[in-house]
Parts: sequence; C-alpha cells; structure tokens
Amino acid sequence: MFLFAAAAMSLIGWRSAPGVAFGASLGWTVLFVWLGYSPGPIFLAPFAGLLVLVARSRATTWIPAAVVGAASLALARSASGWIPGIFIFVIVWLAATGLFAGGLRVRRGVQAEVEARERYEARSQDEERRRKAAEDRLRIARDVHDVVGHSLAVISLQAGVAEHLLGSRPDEARRAVAAIRSVSKEALSQLRAELAQLRGEAGAAPIMGAGPGLAEVPALVESLRAAGVAVELEVDNAGRLVPDVVSAACYRIVQEALTNVARHSGPGTAAKVRLEAKDDALEVEIVDDGPGSTSSNTDGHGLLGMRDRTRALGGRFEASNRVGRGFRVWAAFPMSSE
Repeated sequence: MFLFAAAAMSLIGWRSAPGVAFGASLGWTVLFVWLGYSPGPIFLAPFAGLLVLVARSRATTWIPAAVVGAASLALARSASGWIPGIFIFVIVWLAATGLFAGGLRVRRGVQAEVEARERYEARSQDEERRRKAAEDRLRIARDVHDVVGHSLAVISLQAGVAEHLLGSRPDEARRAVAAIRSVSKEALSQLRAELAQLRGEAGAAPIMGAGPGLAEVPALVESLRAAGVAVELEVDNAGRLVPDVVSAACYRIVQEALTNVARHSGPGTAAKVRLEAKDDALEVEIVDDGPGSTSSNTDGHGLLGMRDRTRALGGRFEASNRVGRGFRVWAAFPMSSE
C-alpha cells in the first residue's frame, strides 16, 4: 500500500518537472513489481506520468522514456519468470503512448489552424475598418472641396457685382452682399456637418441628417443665377424615388460642374442642367457655351472627384469639350427597375 501511494504521490510535481515525476513513479512501480506484488492499478501512475511527459516535451525525450519505462517494468515482471503477458504489456504500453502522441499532434494542428484562421479574420476586419475609414476621409475631402470651391466661386462673382454696382445702384449691391452672406452661412453649415462626421471617428458626435440632394439643385441653380451666371434647369420625371446616396452624388456633380463654369468659362457664359430619371438610369448632364477646356487634359481634381463619385455607385461618367464651343459633363447612375 505504501508503494502504491508513493507512486501516485510522485506525480505531484508533474507541472514543473514532468520527467522527474515520471521517473519517480516508474521507480516505485518497478520496485512494487520486483518485490512480487501482483500487477494492477499501480501501472496507471507511471503511464499517466508518461502521457504528461509526451504532452510537455519533444519526441526525442518521450520516446526513449516510453521505451525505458516498458523495458523496466517488463524486466521487473520477468523476475518471477517470463510469460507471454509481458510482451503483450510492452506492445500495449508503446502502442497506447504512440496513439496518444498522434492524437495530441492532430489536436494541436487543428488548434493551430483555428488560431491562424482567427488571426487572419481579425486582420481582415482591421484592414476593412481601415479601408472604410480611408474611404470616409476621401469622401469628406471631396465634399469639402466641392463646398469650398462652389462657395468661393459664387462669393467672388457676387463680390464683383457688388463692387461694380456700389456707386450706381446701391440696392442691387446690397442684394449681392446679402447673397454673399447667405452663401457663406450655408457653406459654413455644410463644413461643420462634414467636420463633425470626421470628428465622429474619434468619438465626437457627428451632426445627423442627410446632406444636400436633388431637392436642393433648384436652390443651387438659383444661387448661380443670382451671381450672374445664366443657368437653365430641366428636370424630367422628377417624381421618381431616388436613393439618398445617388441623390447626394448628383447634387455634388451639378455643384462642381457649375462651379467650373463660374470660375473658368468667363462672363456671359450660359449653362444648362438636365436631370432625367429613366427606367434603368438617372442621367445628369451639364453643358455650357463657354470656351471649353484649353488643355487636352480633362482630368483635373474636380473632374476626378466627379468620376470617382459616379463609378463608386456603379455609374458611367464623361467629361469633354463640345463640338464647336463649350464643355459637357455627363453622368448616369443605375436605378432599380422596381
């Protein structure tokens, strides 16, 4: 009974020294068998120690330990005479150890694969978050560019009108100044909304609410007219429901195109805005009778922004000089047939 308890107690230090625990339990078990006691449950102590050694060491360590353990117990049992059961014991001992090691290796492989997949998914999610954050920053940058560019162009035109009429027609000059104030106030409001969204990434609460869309295009056209640019607006099938993202993209395209007209086409230039909702697409076209682009490169920042907005929604975009005179901007956004 003492030897049985000693073999079991030897496993207490299996966490810090599995090899010592296995050797001690094996020694007490070998002594137990050599003294002639009948083999029995005491064999579980060294075998358990061996399994711990398999789990916590390399094959170069546990394989010799398994062989030494089987040989030691077999020799101790043979002191009472060789019997076929000794060979069976050695085979079972080594086979069970090998099966345990193989199963443990498979389990570790599966666990490593699961952990690798989890790390990959975590990296993919992190990359997706960074990509979306970059897209949001790019969208905000485009919106700020459009708002600032359009507002400054209108303010410049209205300031020129006010300066020209200040002495001769002060009432009209005051209206121009009032228009400057209105445009400035609207631009500041939109900029606050965009910057609030940008701060929202760092924890600030963004201003909620949809941005300008197709419903605001008439007011946009009117602001250009008030600044002295002759703009005609044509809307076909305006009652059709348009998704907010498409509506906002259309507004920004019209805004940027009219800003370019005001800044680059010179005095007396007339423009026409056409919005047409067809069965399969929403078309936006802005044409003017100005001098057109004086360069063969029609990929300025504003045009690139309009092209990117359109393609991001699966649409088509064109921008080129018109035959004869003027410039044309055209975009088509796919619409659901429902």
